[in-house]
Amino acid sequence: MRRAGISFAGLAWLAGAAVVAAAVAGGGCSACGGKKRQTRTSDAAPVELVSAAALADAGAGRASDVEEHEPNDGVDVATALAPGSSARGRIEPDTDVDYYRIEVAQAGGLAVTLGAVPGVDLTLELEDAGGTPLAKSDRGAAGVGEGVPNLGVSPGRYTAIVRKKVTPVKKPVRPKKGAPPPPEPPPGSAPEYKISAQVAPFGKNAEHEPDDDRGTANEVIIKETVTGYVGWSGDADVWKVSVEALTDKNLLDIELAPLEGVALAVELADGLGQTIASRKAPRGAGLVIRGLSTASPQGASPYRYVIVRAADRANSNPEAPYQLRVDAPAKGVDAELEPNDSPDKAMVIDEERAVIRDASWTPGDVDCYAIPSDPSARTLEVTVDTPQEADLRLELLVNGKSIATADQKGKGAREKISGAVPASGRPVVCVRGSEASQEGRYSLAFHNVQPKP
Repeated sequence: MRRAGISFAGLAWLAGAAVVAAAVAGGGCSACGGKKRQTRTSDAAPVELVSAAALADAGAGRASDVEEHEPNDGVDVATALAPGSSARGRIEPDTDVDYYRIEVAQAGGLAVTLGAVPGVDLTLELEDAGGTPLAKSDRGAAGVGEGVPNLGVSPGRYTAIVRKKVTPVKKPVRPKKGAPPPPEPPPGSAPEYKISAQVAPFGKNAEHEPDDDRGTANEVIIKETVTGYVGWSGDADVWKVSVEALTDKNLLDIELAPLEGVALAVELADGLGQTIASRKAPRGAGLVIRGLSTASPQGASPYRYVIVRAADRANSNPEAPYQLRVDAPAKGVDAELEPNDSPDKAMVIDEERAVIRDASWTPGDVDCYAIPSDPSARTLEVTVDTPQEADLRLELLVNGKSIATADQKGKGAREKISGAVPASGRPVVCVRGSEASQEGRYSLAFHNVQPKP
Protein backbone atom coordinates (compact mmCIF):
# COMPACT_ATOMS: atom_id res chain seq x y z
CA MET A 1 0.00 0.00 0.00
CA ARG A 2 1.43 3.37 -0.95
CA ARG A 3 0.36 6.49 0.93
CA ALA A 4 1.95 9.93 1.00
CA GLY A 5 4.88 8.63 -1.02
CA ILE A 6 5.75 5.79 1.36
CA SER A 7 5.47 2.12 0.41
CA PHE A 8 4.07 -0.22 3.01
CA ALA A 9 4.26 -3.45 1.07
CA GLY A 10 2.47 -6.34 2.67
CA LEU A 11 1.21 -4.19 5.54
CA ALA A 12 -2.15 -5.39 6.86
CA TRP A 13 -3.64 -2.30 8.37
CA LEU A 14 -5.81 -2.77 11.44
CA ALA A 15 -8.82 -0.75 10.35
CA GLY A 16 -10.47 -0.02 13.69
CA ALA A 17 -8.39 -2.43 15.76
CA ALA A 18 -7.20 0.34 17.98
CA VAL A 19 -10.35 2.22 18.22
CA VAL A 20 -9.84 2.25 21.92
CA ALA A 21 -8.19 5.54 21.73
CA ALA A 22 -4.69 6.06 22.84
CA ALA A 23 -3.58 7.54 25.91
CA VAL A 24 -3.98 10.90 27.34
CA ALA A 25 -2.71 10.53 30.79
CA GLY A 26 0.94 10.84 29.88
CA GLY A 27 3.19 13.50 28.49
CA GLY A 28 6.32 13.83 26.40
CA CYS A 29 9.31 11.52 26.69
CA SER A 30 12.95 12.31 26.11
CA ALA A 31 14.64 9.21 24.72
CA CYS A 32 12.42 7.20 27.10
CA GLY A 33 14.02 8.50 30.24
CA GLY A 34 12.00 8.80 33.40
CA LYS A 35 9.77 11.83 33.41
CA LYS A 36 6.83 13.40 35.02
CA ARG A 37 3.37 13.15 33.58
CA GLN A 38 2.39 16.21 31.60
CA THR A 39 -0.97 17.80 31.10
CA ARG A 40 -2.33 18.84 27.78
CA THR A 41 -1.86 22.52 27.13
CA SER A 42 -2.65 23.62 23.61
CA ASP A 43 -3.34 21.63 20.47
CA ALA A 44 -3.41 23.18 17.05
CA ALA A 45 -4.37 22.56 13.45
CA PRO A 46 -7.89 21.24 13.19
CA VAL A 47 -8.06 17.82 11.63
CA GLU A 48 -10.74 16.13 9.62
CA LEU A 49 -12.91 13.77 11.63
CA VAL A 50 -12.03 10.17 10.89
CA SER A 51 -14.76 7.66 11.57
CA ALA A 52 -13.99 4.78 13.89
CA ALA A 53 -15.90 1.90 15.39
CA ALA A 54 -17.69 2.69 18.64
CA LEU A 55 -16.11 1.63 21.89
CA ALA A 56 -17.81 -0.99 23.97
CA ASP A 57 -19.12 0.25 27.28
CA ALA A 58 -17.57 -1.05 30.48
CA GLY A 59 -19.25 -0.72 33.81
CA ALA A 60 -22.45 0.81 32.41
CA GLY A 61 -25.03 0.11 29.79
CA ARG A 62 -26.02 2.62 27.15
CA ALA A 63 -27.63 5.51 29.00
CA SER A 64 -29.92 8.17 27.60
CA ASP A 65 -28.56 11.58 26.71
CA VAL A 66 -28.99 14.07 29.52
CA GLU A 67 -29.06 17.83 29.87
CA GLU A 68 -26.59 19.59 32.12
CA HIS A 69 -28.02 20.63 35.49
CA GLU A 70 -27.08 24.16 36.46
CA PRO A 71 -25.43 25.11 38.63
CA ASN A 72 -22.66 22.65 37.73
CA ASP A 73 -19.64 24.91 38.06
CA GLY A 74 -17.83 22.79 40.63
CA VAL A 75 -17.02 19.20 41.57
CA ASP A 76 -19.65 19.07 44.29
CA VAL A 77 -22.45 20.03 41.88
CA ALA A 78 -21.15 18.27 38.75
CA THR A 79 -23.68 16.80 36.33
CA ALA A 80 -23.52 13.00 36.19
CA LEU A 81 -22.20 11.66 32.88
CA ALA A 82 -22.41 7.87 32.86
CA PRO A 83 -20.02 5.91 30.62
CA GLY A 84 -21.83 5.13 27.39
CA SER A 85 -23.92 8.30 27.49
CA SER A 86 -23.84 11.89 26.31
CA ALA A 87 -24.85 15.24 27.76
CA ARG A 88 -25.79 18.55 26.22
CA GLY A 89 -24.97 21.93 27.66
CA ARG A 90 -24.30 25.60 27.01
CA ILE A 91 -21.57 27.95 28.12
CA GLU A 92 -23.41 31.08 29.18
CA PRO A 93 -22.22 33.57 30.11
CA ASP A 94 -18.72 33.30 28.62
CA THR A 95 -17.25 32.84 32.11
CA ASP A 96 -19.43 29.79 32.76
CA VAL A 97 -17.69 26.47 33.53
CA ASP A 98 -19.47 23.10 33.31
CA TYR A 99 -18.37 20.09 35.38
CA TYR A 100 -19.34 16.49 34.62
CA ARG A 101 -18.88 13.54 36.99
CA ILE A 102 -17.86 10.22 35.40
CA GLU A 103 -18.05 7.11 37.61
CA VAL A 104 -15.79 4.33 36.29
CA ALA A 105 -16.66 0.80 37.42
CA GLN A 106 -13.65 -1.10 36.05
CA ALA A 107 -10.20 -0.46 34.64
CA GLY A 108 -9.84 0.37 30.97
CA GLY A 109 -9.53 3.25 28.55
CA LEU A 110 -11.68 6.33 29.11
CA ALA A 111 -12.60 8.26 25.96
CA VAL A 112 -14.25 11.67 26.32
CA THR A 113 -15.28 13.68 23.26
CA LEU A 114 -16.56 17.24 23.04
CA GLY A 115 -18.28 17.98 19.76
CA ALA A 116 -17.39 20.97 17.60
CA VAL A 117 -19.53 24.08 18.02
CA PRO A 118 -19.54 26.52 15.08
CA GLY A 119 -17.92 29.81 15.99
CA VAL A 120 -17.07 28.73 19.54
CA ASP A 121 -13.65 27.72 20.91
CA LEU A 122 -14.10 25.27 23.78
CA THR A 123 -11.59 23.36 25.90
CA LEU A 124 -11.89 20.00 27.65
CA GLU A 125 -10.05 19.03 30.84
CA LEU A 126 -10.01 15.80 32.84
CA GLU A 127 -9.22 15.46 36.54
CA ASP A 128 -9.09 12.54 38.96
CA ALA A 129 -11.07 12.30 42.21
CA GLY A 130 -8.45 14.34 44.05
CA GLY A 131 -8.57 17.20 41.55
CA THR A 132 -5.24 16.34 39.89
CA PRO A 133 -5.21 17.40 36.21
CA LEU A 134 -4.81 14.37 33.94
CA ALA A 135 -5.28 15.79 30.45
CA LYS A 136 -6.36 18.93 28.62
CA SER A 137 -7.61 19.19 25.06
CA ASP A 138 -7.23 22.66 23.56
CA ARG A 139 -6.76 22.45 19.81
CA GLY A 140 -6.68 26.19 19.44
CA ALA A 141 -9.52 27.07 17.06
CA ALA A 142 -13.24 27.81 17.03
CA GLY A 143 -15.50 25.17 15.55
CA VAL A 144 -13.07 22.32 16.28
CA GLY A 145 -13.94 19.29 18.38
CA GLU A 146 -11.93 18.41 21.46
CA GLY A 147 -11.18 14.97 22.83
CA VAL A 148 -9.24 12.71 25.14
CA PRO A 149 -9.02 9.46 23.17
CA ASN A 150 -7.88 6.87 25.73
CA LEU A 151 -7.07 7.79 29.29
CA GLY A 152 -5.96 4.76 31.29
CA VAL A 153 -8.28 4.65 34.30
CA SER A 154 -9.03 2.47 37.31
CA PRO A 155 -12.36 2.27 39.15
CA GLY A 156 -13.28 5.59 40.69
CA ARG A 157 -14.56 9.09 39.98
CA TYR A 158 -13.26 11.35 37.21
CA THR A 159 -14.32 14.86 36.26
CA ALA A 160 -14.64 16.42 32.81
CA ILE A 161 -14.60 20.22 32.65
CA VAL A 162 -15.82 22.31 29.72
CA ARG A 163 -14.78 25.95 29.33
CA LYS A 164 -14.96 28.61 26.65
CA LYS A 165 -11.87 30.43 25.47
CA VAL A 166 -12.61 34.11 25.21
CA THR A 167 -10.34 36.31 23.15
CA PRO A 168 -9.68 39.51 25.09
CA VAL A 169 -10.60 42.74 23.35
CA LYS A 170 -7.61 45.07 23.19
CA LYS A 171 -9.66 48.27 23.14
CA PRO A 172 -13.21 47.72 24.37
CA VAL A 173 -15.79 49.90 22.72
CA ARG A 174 -17.01 52.53 25.14
CA PRO A 175 -20.74 53.23 25.05
CA LYS A 176 -21.74 56.75 24.23
CA LYS A 177 -22.36 58.98 27.19
CA GLY A 178 -25.87 58.46 28.47
CA ALA A 179 -26.44 55.42 26.26
CA PRO A 180 -27.91 52.34 27.94
CA PRO A 181 -25.65 49.29 28.28
CA PRO A 182 -26.04 46.67 25.56
CA PRO A 183 -28.69 44.09 26.38
CA GLU A 184 -27.63 40.73 27.77
CA PRO A 185 -28.26 37.75 25.47
CA PRO A 186 -31.46 35.95 26.47
CA PRO A 187 -30.97 32.67 28.42
CA GLY A 188 -30.60 29.66 26.16
CA SER A 189 -29.33 31.64 23.19
CA ALA A 190 -25.75 30.30 23.45
CA PRO A 191 -25.00 27.46 21.02
CA GLU A 192 -25.31 23.96 22.44
CA TYR A 193 -22.44 21.50 22.77
CA LYS A 194 -22.45 17.73 23.23
CA ILE A 195 -20.07 15.79 25.47
CA SER A 196 -19.80 12.00 25.51
CA ALA A 197 -17.93 9.44 27.63
CA GLN A 198 -17.09 5.80 27.01
CA VAL A 199 -14.96 3.24 28.84
CA ALA A 200 -13.65 0.07 27.21
CA PRO A 201 -10.91 -2.53 27.68
CA PHE A 202 -7.72 -1.87 25.76
CA GLY A 203 -7.74 -3.63 22.39
CA LYS A 204 -5.21 -6.10 21.03
CA ASN A 205 -2.12 -4.46 19.50
CA ALA A 206 -3.36 -1.11 20.77
CA GLU A 207 -1.41 1.35 22.88
CA HIS A 208 -1.93 1.08 26.64
CA GLU A 209 -1.48 4.31 28.53
CA PRO A 210 0.50 5.37 30.43
CA ASP A 211 3.41 4.53 28.12
CA ASP A 212 5.64 7.58 28.28
CA ASP A 213 8.91 5.98 29.41
CA ARG A 214 10.88 2.74 29.09
CA GLY A 215 9.31 1.30 32.24
CA THR A 216 5.77 1.59 30.88
CA ALA A 217 6.51 0.99 27.18
CA ASN A 218 4.18 -1.25 25.18
CA GLU A 219 5.77 -4.11 23.25
CA VAL A 220 5.87 -4.32 19.46
CA ILE A 221 6.19 -7.81 18.00
CA ILE A 222 8.28 -7.77 14.83
CA LYS A 223 6.13 -8.00 11.68
CA GLU A 224 2.95 -7.00 13.55
CA THR A 225 1.11 -3.67 13.26
CA VAL A 226 0.24 -1.73 16.39
CA THR A 227 -1.85 1.40 16.82
CA GLY A 228 -1.77 4.40 19.11
CA TYR A 229 -2.83 8.03 19.37
CA VAL A 230 -0.99 11.32 19.39
CA GLY A 231 -3.78 12.34 21.70
CA TRP A 232 -2.70 15.64 23.22
CA SER A 233 -0.07 18.36 23.14
CA GLY A 234 3.29 16.89 24.13
CA ASP A 235 2.07 13.28 24.02
CA ALA A 236 4.85 10.75 23.41
CA ASP A 237 4.21 7.01 23.06
CA VAL A 238 7.04 4.58 23.79
CA TRP A 239 7.12 1.14 22.15
CA LYS A 240 9.58 -1.61 23.06
CA VAL A 241 11.09 -3.95 20.43
CA SER A 242 13.11 -7.00 21.40
CA VAL A 243 16.23 -7.57 19.25
CA GLU A 244 17.52 -10.49 21.34
CA ALA A 245 16.69 -13.10 18.69
CA LEU A 246 18.20 -11.03 15.85
CA THR A 247 21.76 -11.26 14.55
CA ASP A 248 24.10 -9.01 12.59
CA LYS A 249 22.52 -10.52 9.47
CA ASN A 250 19.31 -8.61 10.25
CA LEU A 251 18.43 -4.96 9.89
CA LEU A 252 15.61 -3.07 11.60
CA ASP A 253 12.95 -1.17 9.64
CA ILE A 254 10.42 1.22 11.20
CA GLU A 255 7.28 2.24 9.29
CA LEU A 256 4.76 4.82 10.54
CA ALA A 257 1.66 5.34 8.38
CA PRO A 258 0.41 8.87 7.65
CA LEU A 259 -1.82 10.53 10.26
CA GLU A 260 -4.28 13.18 9.08
CA GLY A 261 -3.37 16.68 10.22
CA VAL A 262 -0.23 15.73 12.16
CA ALA A 263 3.46 16.07 11.32
CA LEU A 264 4.87 12.91 12.90
CA ALA A 265 8.26 12.44 14.50
CA VAL A 266 10.02 9.21 15.47
CA GLU A 267 13.00 8.68 17.73
CA LEU A 268 14.81 5.37 18.18
CA ALA A 269 16.75 4.70 21.38
CA ASP A 270 18.89 1.76 22.48
CA GLY A 271 18.64 -0.27 25.68
CA LEU A 272 20.54 2.43 27.58
CA GLY A 273 18.11 5.14 26.48
CA GLN A 274 20.62 6.75 24.10
CA THR A 275 19.19 8.15 20.86
CA ILE A 276 20.22 6.16 17.79
CA ALA A 277 18.24 7.95 15.11
CA SER A 278 15.42 10.48 14.77
CA ARG A 279 13.27 11.54 11.86
CA LYS A 280 10.46 14.04 11.15
CA ALA A 281 7.84 13.97 8.40
CA PRO A 282 5.73 16.73 6.80
CA ARG A 283 2.16 17.17 8.04
CA GLY A 284 -0.05 14.30 6.94
CA ALA A 285 2.85 12.21 5.60
CA GLY A 286 4.14 8.83 6.69
CA LEU A 287 7.60 8.18 8.04
CA VAL A 288 10.13 5.39 7.45
CA ILE A 289 13.56 4.54 8.85
CA ARG A 290 15.26 1.56 7.18
CA GLY A 291 18.50 -0.35 7.54
CA LEU A 292 19.11 0.18 11.26
CA SER A 293 21.79 -1.87 12.96
CA THR A 294 20.58 -4.48 15.47
CA ALA A 295 23.82 -4.48 17.51
CA SER A 296 23.39 -3.44 21.15
CA PRO A 297 25.99 -1.42 23.07
CA GLN A 298 27.94 -3.13 25.86
CA GLY A 299 25.81 -3.57 28.97
CA ALA A 300 22.55 -2.53 27.30
CA SER A 301 19.35 -4.56 27.42
CA PRO A 302 18.44 -6.27 24.11
CA TYR A 303 15.71 -3.80 23.26
CA ARG A 304 15.07 -0.86 20.99
CA TYR A 305 12.62 1.85 22.02
CA VAL A 306 10.52 3.63 19.38
CA ILE A 307 9.13 6.98 20.54
CA VAL A 308 6.25 8.41 18.50
CA ARG A 309 5.13 12.02 18.91
CA ALA A 310 4.02 15.06 16.92
CA ALA A 311 6.89 17.08 15.48
CA ASP A 312 5.02 20.17 16.65
CA ARG A 313 4.29 19.63 20.34
CA ALA A 314 1.17 21.81 20.06
CA ASN A 315 -0.35 19.42 17.49
CA SER A 316 -2.48 16.32 18.05
CA ASN A 317 -5.24 14.14 16.64
CA PRO A 318 -7.51 12.55 19.28
CA GLU A 319 -9.87 11.26 16.59
CA ALA A 320 -7.74 8.88 14.48
CA PRO A 321 -5.00 6.40 15.43
CA TYR A 322 -1.57 6.08 13.88
CA GLN A 323 -0.25 2.69 12.75
CA LEU A 324 3.27 1.50 13.51
CA ARG A 325 5.11 -1.53 12.15
CA VAL A 326 8.62 -2.81 12.87
CA ASP A 327 10.31 -5.37 10.62
CA ALA A 328 13.68 -7.13 10.64
CA PRO A 329 14.66 -7.99 7.04
CA ALA A 330 17.85 -9.83 6.14
CA LYS A 331 20.81 -7.60 5.36
CA GLY A 332 21.67 -7.64 1.68
CA VAL A 333 25.09 -7.64 0.07
CA ASP A 334 26.71 -4.19 -0.02
CA ALA A 335 23.90 -2.79 2.11
CA GLU A 336 23.77 0.65 3.72
CA LEU A 337 23.77 0.60 7.52
CA GLU A 338 21.95 3.23 9.60
CA PRO A 339 22.38 5.47 11.50
CA ASN A 340 24.58 7.46 9.12
CA ASP A 341 22.72 10.79 9.11
CA SER A 342 25.71 13.09 9.66
CA PRO A 343 29.42 13.20 8.70
CA ASP A 344 30.47 12.23 12.23
CA LYS A 345 28.22 9.13 12.02
CA ALA A 346 29.16 8.27 8.43
CA MET A 347 29.07 4.62 7.44
CA VAL A 348 32.66 3.51 6.93
CA ILE A 349 33.17 1.78 3.59
CA ASP A 350 35.63 -1.12 3.63
CA GLU A 351 38.83 -0.64 1.63
CA GLU A 352 37.96 -3.69 -0.50
CA ARG A 353 34.70 -2.12 -1.62
CA ALA A 354 34.08 0.66 -4.08
CA VAL A 355 30.31 0.48 -4.28
CA ILE A 356 27.17 0.44 -2.08
CA ARG A 357 24.59 -1.38 -4.15
CA ASP A 358 21.73 -1.56 -1.67
CA ALA A 359 21.15 1.87 -0.13
CA SER A 360 17.74 3.25 0.80
CA TRP A 361 16.60 6.86 0.89
CA THR A 362 13.39 7.88 2.68
CA PRO A 363 11.88 11.35 3.21
CA GLY A 364 13.86 13.29 5.81
CA ASP A 365 16.84 10.95 5.55
CA VAL A 366 20.50 11.92 5.11
CA ASP A 367 23.05 9.21 4.23
CA CYS A 368 26.76 9.84 4.78
CA TYR A 369 29.62 7.53 3.74
CA ALA A 370 33.25 7.68 4.87
CA ILE A 371 35.40 6.70 1.88
CA PRO A 372 38.73 5.02 2.65
CA SER A 373 41.67 7.41 2.85
CA ASP A 374 44.73 7.12 0.61
CA PRO A 375 48.37 7.95 1.40
CA SER A 376 48.62 9.81 -1.93
CA ALA A 377 46.86 12.93 -3.13
CA ARG A 378 44.06 12.16 -5.58
CA THR A 379 40.93 13.33 -7.32
CA LEU A 380 37.90 11.43 -6.08
CA GLU A 381 34.82 10.89 -8.22
CA VAL A 382 31.51 9.71 -6.74
CA THR A 383 28.32 8.78 -8.65
CA VAL A 384 24.81 7.92 -7.47
CA ASP A 385 22.19 6.15 -9.58
CA THR A 386 19.05 7.91 -8.36
CA PRO A 387 15.70 6.06 -8.17
CA GLN A 388 12.82 7.36 -10.26
CA GLU A 389 10.92 8.30 -7.07
CA ALA A 390 13.58 10.68 -5.75
CA ASP A 391 15.51 13.83 -6.56
CA LEU A 392 18.83 13.40 -4.75
CA ARG A 393 21.85 15.67 -4.34
CA LEU A 394 25.43 15.03 -3.26
CA GLU A 395 27.93 16.84 -1.08
CA LEU A 396 31.63 15.98 -0.79
CA LEU A 397 33.45 16.89 2.40
CA VAL A 398 37.18 16.51 3.02
CA ASN A 399 38.49 16.68 6.58
CA GLY A 400 35.12 18.12 7.66
CA LYS A 401 35.02 20.88 5.03
CA SER A 402 32.56 20.91 2.13
CA ILE A 403 34.43 21.14 -1.18
CA ALA A 404 31.83 20.27 -3.81
CA THR A 405 28.11 19.70 -4.39
CA ALA A 406 26.09 18.13 -7.20
CA ASP A 407 22.35 18.61 -7.75
CA GLN A 408 20.88 17.67 -11.12
CA LYS A 409 17.24 18.77 -11.04
CA GLY A 410 14.48 16.25 -11.53
CA LYS A 411 13.60 12.84 -10.18
CA GLY A 412 15.75 9.97 -11.35
CA ALA A 413 18.63 12.23 -12.42
CA ARG A 414 22.05 10.59 -12.01
CA GLU A 415 24.33 12.57 -9.70
CA LYS A 416 28.09 12.86 -10.11
CA ILE A 417 30.58 14.76 -8.00
CA SER A 418 34.38 15.06 -7.88
CA GLY A 419 36.96 16.87 -5.81
CA ALA A 420 40.63 16.97 -4.86
CA VAL A 421 41.58 14.99 -1.75
CA PRO A 422 45.00 15.60 -0.16
CA ALA A 423 47.24 12.77 0.97
CA SER A 424 45.67 10.85 3.88
CA GLY A 425 42.64 13.14 3.74
CA ARG A 426 39.28 11.88 5.06
CA PRO A 427 36.60 12.17 2.38
CA VAL A 428 32.90 11.87 3.27
CA VAL A 429 30.05 12.01 0.78
CA CYS A 430 26.48 12.78 1.95
CA VAL A 431 23.28 12.01 0.04
CA ARG A 432 20.21 14.18 0.57
CA GLY A 433 16.85 14.50 -1.15
CA SER A 434 14.38 17.23 -2.07
CA GLU A 435 11.06 17.64 -0.25
CA ALA A 436 9.27 16.17 -3.27
CA SER A 437 11.28 12.96 -3.13
CA GLN A 438 9.73 9.66 -2.20
CA GLU A 439 11.24 6.47 -0.84
CA GLY A 440 13.54 4.57 -3.17
CA ARG A 441 16.73 2.54 -3.38
CA TYR A 442 19.94 3.77 -4.97
CA SER A 443 23.53 2.66 -5.53
CA LEU A 444 26.68 4.67 -4.82
CA ALA A 445 30.09 4.12 -6.40
CA PHE A 446 33.43 5.93 -6.15
CA HIS A 447 36.85 5.73 -7.77
CA ASN A 448 40.05 7.70 -8.08
CA VAL A 449 40.46 9.65 -11.30
CA GLN A 450 43.80 9.09 -12.96
CA PRO A 451 45.74 12.36 -13.33
CA LYS A 452 46.44 13.50 -16.88
CA PRO A 453 50.04 12.95 -18.06
